[in-house]
Amino acid sequence: MSRQPTVKTRGSSIFSVLTMRAARTTAPVLIAGLCFGCTGEEPPAPPIPVDLTVEIAAAGDMDPAASVRLSVYHAWTGTGDLRYPLEIVEGFETVLGTSSFSFDYPVEGGEGLVVYAWVDADGDGANCTPTVRGDLADLVEIEDFPSETVSASLLLETPCAGPDWFFPGPEPANAGR
Repeated sequence: MSRQPTVKTRGSSIFSVLTMRAARTTAPVLIAGLCFGCTGEEPPAPPIPVDLTVEIAAAGDMDPAASVRLSVYHAWTGTGDLRYPLEIVEGFETVLGTSSFSFDYPVEGGEGLVVYAWVDADGDGANCTPTVRGDLADLVEIEDFPSETVSASLLLETPCAGPDWFFPGPEPANAGR
């Protein structure tokens, strides 16, 4: 008759084995958190929840059911020589008339708010092509921002213009600071 060898452990139980296993898998995470989480930097600012109400009208004889592409941008992003305009925040699809949208504005991504829209007059999904030039656009910079409630009015009347056609105007006096 053969006997199975027995393994003797000093004071070990199933719970101490599990505790050691948990410690081995958790320790690297804790050490990484201590190394990278304690850099002394402030955490990024939380995003601002924004409710946007926009009234969109189009010049000429435009189909009221035509698709309108609306985008919101940071007016300016970056600092110094790396400062540039129009960093996209969010995009929406709507129709002519009054619409409301909600989005989170990432404060650390830039400053200011610009609202841009264009109407897809021919339904091809492209803001103009070399042969079809009937899509109309407009842009407005929101002056009183940051704010959790924003209203804008756009009159889409400029053909085939992207947001960089309208913005930037003159650079603000505090640019790069």
